[in-house]
Amino acid sequence: MNVSVFDTHVRTRDGRYLHFDVLIEGTDRERAARHAREWMAERGVQEADVQQSQCLFCHSEPGNPEVDAAIARQGYFIIPLQGC
Repeated sequence: MNVSVFDTHVRTRDGRYLHFDVLIEGTDRERAARHAREWMAERGVQEADVQQSQCLFCHSEPGNPEVDAAIARQGYFIIPLQGC
């Protein structure tokens, strides 16, 4: 499967900085942003906690078996990079 990588940066109201990649099939930016919000909510960061965010398409790449399985199961895969 070919996946799209969305480079995501979030600054919370309490000053935390989160940087992670959202991997999905296709290039729907809104869907990637929705999955980013879902993933953050699972970690206790609600939309009201977010001061500023950016989720931008970066590039496409072949997915590996772990990524492909996660996307098939839940629609996305997250790669935590900073502050996660």
